[in-house]
Amino acid sequence: MVSSLPEPNEEVPLPRRPVTILCAGAYGIRNAGDDLPLLCLMESMRTFLPTADLRFRVLSRHPDPWEEERYGVAMVKNLEYDTAEEARGRKFLGFNEGDDPAHLERIKREIAACNLLVLGAGNALIDITIGDMRGPIPLMALYGSLASQARKPVMLYGMSVGPLRTPLGRHLTEGLLRTAAVITVRDLDSARLCRSLLGGRPSKPGDRMPYIHVLPDATLGAESPGPLRAREVFAQEGMLPLPDRPLIALGLRDLARPVSQEAQRRLEDGILGMMAAMKHEAAFLFIPQSTYVTDDDRILARRLAAAAPAGVQCRVIEQRHHPLDLIALYGAARATLAVRLHAAVFSAIAGTPFGAISYLPKVTGFLEQAGCTEAGLGPWDVTPDSLTSLMRGRLEATAEERFDLGERVRELRKRTPLYALLALTKGVRANLGGDVEPEAET
Repeated sequence: MVSSLPEPNEEVPLPRRPVTILCAGAYGIRNAGDDLPLLCLMESMRTFLPTADLRFRVLSRHPDPWEEERYGVAMVKNLEYDTAEEARGRKFLGFNEGDDPAHLERIKREIAACNLLVLGAGNALIDITIGDMRGPIPLMALYGSLASQARKPVMLYGMSVGPLRTPLGRHLTEGLLRTAAVITVRDLDSARLCRSLLGGRPSKPGDRMPYIHVLPDATLGAESPGPLRAREVFAQEGMLPLPDRPLIALGLRDLARPVSQEAQRRLEDGILGMMAAMKHEAAFLFIPQSTYVTDDDRILARRLAAAAPAGVQCRVIEQRHHPLDLIALYGAARATLAVRLHAAVFSAIAGTPFGAISYLPKVTGFLEQAGCTEAGLGPWDVTPDSLTSLMRGRLEATAEERFDLGERVRELRKRTPLYALLALTKGVRANLGGDVEPEAET
């Protein structure tokens, strides 16, 4: 804990009864980058209140014993369908003619029983997919509305906001911003968009303008478990001994949906060309962040590994692992090529230099925070030559450059406990009857 923050229990009075934190976000889709912010918030809140009875419940698309066991939370079915096929042309569970009303009543009870509803973290406020009671923004707005009806405080946790291309997306996001007791975003572009949506004015006379807190990516509160843990994971995967060349980690995702099929084709061609050019300099390790059935990074990894030119050494991590295990794997690499945002973040936490494909503002925002803007390529700038040049630069990073990356991450990490502090003082404390004083923007 850093000196500028209160010591545990100093400014956060100990509650006399159990406190329930209900979290809703991209949970239940087997994505380590979406799961780790939850773990960081839980640990940080417990650091502030080590003897309090804090209970965490999570609204999840697919409640999973794997997560309950490893994360120490209660997973609760949310209002999403199990598959995209079931959801096609339909509203959320409970909102279609003939639906069982128990779906919605169950969520209402969960919200009514909590002391704080935490929405996020991540890129939930984006309207690539949106409709009448369909898509992430309407779902977040629905939860916020139910919390307002139940008079429960809402925290927007470590959000990236936008792009917002539809009137409905902008309208619902503005309403959610005005509902929230705490708004935290992880990049300046998101803060600017939020302020633009609010129009610099309260919703009605007497209201106050919401504060927008700009904080580092919440996952930066985690620390790398270190090389011994990485070796255990490699052993579980049957990958020992490792190649005798430096490892380049590949944290990839398919760009067809968020960008275009052409962008994905350029990415695959670029990676294969880069692997061919560097086959005598490095071996390649594909690290899947998502292992969800409709968004499984291993599918792309296997395809690229099978198509790798002769002489290229590459391995694919095949099992699902705890988010901290993935950070340990990035720590075993000499450099990382990140398409997934959290491949870059996990790599930075591990102290491994990274190059990133800036396909959304959230990636550009993290490059700016980490002081690595020169390490980014736009999806239309990707060629075999550009990727080879980028990754050679990352592979050959000096000890001083690696030290500087570690220092920047440590400085960013100092601010991540503010998420928990805001959750407790401006969220939980208000629900338990404490006063909420005005705060300055951070």
